[in-house]
Amino acid sequence: MGFVKFWIFSTLFFLTFPLSLILCLIFLGIKQTKQFIVVLIKDYLQTLLIIFSIIIVIIIFLFNYLINIFN
Repeated sequence: MGFVKFWIFSTLFFLTFPLSLILCLIFLGIKQTKQFIVVLIKDYLQTLLIIFSIIIVIIIFLFNYLINIFN
């Protein structure tokens, strides 16, 4: 599945969660729905890790910048 197609599916899945889970089970089957859920969770955790890393880098940069200003 390509990036854009996965982005569209994941967005639609989260926007219509209870209904989309039922529809995935009906149209994709249990195995593919399970794989899709696992990929969505991995993508969500990866996104959180990247955001957390960026925030930490910004905080460290600001801390060092402020220390240099007041010294």
